Amino acid sequence: MVALTLALGASVAWGASDFLGGLATRRLPLLAVLFGAQAAGLALAAAAWIIAGSAVPTGPVLALAAGAGLAELAGFALLYRGLAVGEMSLVAPLAALTALLPILVAVSGGEHIAAPQACGIVLALAGTVLAASEPGHRRLARGAGLGLAAALAFGAFLIGLGEASEQAGPGAVLVGRLASVGALTALLCLRRPAVAPTRVDVGNLAALGALDVLANLAYAQAAANGSDAIIAVLASLYPLTTVLLARAVLHEHLGGARRTGVAAVLLGVALLSAGQL
Repeated sequence: MVALTLALGASVAWGASDFLGGLATRRLPLLAVLFGAQAAGLALAAAAWIIAGSAVPTGPVLALAAGAGLAELAGFALLYRGLAVGEMSLVAPLAALTALLPILVAVSGGEHIAAPQACGIVLALAGTVLAASEPGHRRLARGAGLGLAAALAFGAFLIGLGEASEQAGPGAVLVGRLASVGALTALLCLRRPAVAPTRVDVGNLAALGALDVLANLAYAQAAANGSDAIIAVLASLYPLTTVLLARAVLHEHLGGARRTGVAAVLLGVALLSAGQL
């Protein structure tokens, strides 16, 4: 039960951080947002690693943790851009399909798919078509493709972090964050974007980074003490928090078809969770 609670807590923290990331990317260059958030989170990840006294990953686990960090970074880059150029209430639910990749990996490993899971997969895919459709046009709504690509990247991140955290705990989170900050530092040296953040921007980036690392730590602890498939699916409910914040703060509204699609995606992910329990 503790592992499930941690996974759900991670989903709430990730959803809130995504909302802040989408807002920040509307004001600042994407690279600056990513670096500020990842750097702020690195300090928290290091503190958690020191307090926990966990080992530093080595060998294959080190590579897996670093790869997970880079996959998460790619997911954030895609998602934040999508949240900045499109409607948050549309893009965020598409990222809920993060759960599908871990489930496919579990199935390929011999895990059985229960009836609720099968229904959830159908609902999630059908909802994606509705939510990503621009009313009256045969094309994806703006930002939808970025949301779908982010889902794949985040799915790879959950798989990698889940595996690495079983061996290294908070050490896996620290290595992942070191990898992402290192990659962003190299990009900043090459591109040198002009940035003039306000104190509000700095505060938002710090909060964003802290929420993300707290979610990563909660997920790592949950994955180390529970089924990877169950934990990954529950953690993928994070877009619900983003949607609720977008509606409450930005007063975003959805048309009938899109509203149905969003509801179907979220219901599908919920059924995937129920099928795992």
